[in-house]
Amino acid sequence: MRSFLRQRPLAMVIALVASLLSASVAHATSTEAMDLRALVRGADHVVVGTVVSQEAHYDHLDRIVTDVTIRVDERMHGAAGEGTTVVVRRLGGVIGDVGLRIEGEPSFVEGERVVLFARMVAADRVLRPIGMSQGVLPIARDGGVELVMPGGEGLALVQRGSDGRLREAPGALMTPEPVDALLARVRDLVAEIHGAH
Repeated sequence: MRSFLRQRPLAMVIALVASLLSASVAHATSTEAMDLRALVRGADHVVVGTVVSQEAHYDHLDRIVTDVTIRVDERMHGAAGEGTTVVVRRLGGVIGDVGLRIEGEPSFVEGERVVLFARMVAADRVLRPIGMSQGVLPIARDGGVELVMPGGEGLALVQRGSDGRLREAPGALMTPEPVDALLARVRDLVAEIHGAH
């Protein structure tokens, strides 16, 4: 009996270490895949914007969050007019020598342009990207052509099949797409879903 009691804590420690090691291998957060229609449908704001600044702070729940200020270059849906700014909150950030990183949260670079799909979170009174990083599509320049890049960085995108099982699923954008082509599709969806504003 004594040997069993001595071995049990050791077995629990081994199980704990194994579970921590397996958790550290996971580098993505699983979430439901959203197509372009779902991003537009869920958004209070759909804009093309330029990242102006970022500021990390503690929120009311003592989490580190980063408020990202984005200048609106083109409004496709929502109240924010061109030339104004919106503030989008992402979970995580760095304050002094303390940092928090959440896999699947979007990252921003000051000066970059993005296509943003965001909704107002009433409880926090802030904008949040739809579907975590799925709602932030970076714009990059390749040989003089502006391309919208796929979002969803850090996410394992899944959908539930008819049998109830989760399966890998594509995101809203699988490959880079010219800005004009993507924005035309977004404008059509905004007009269809939200009506012309």
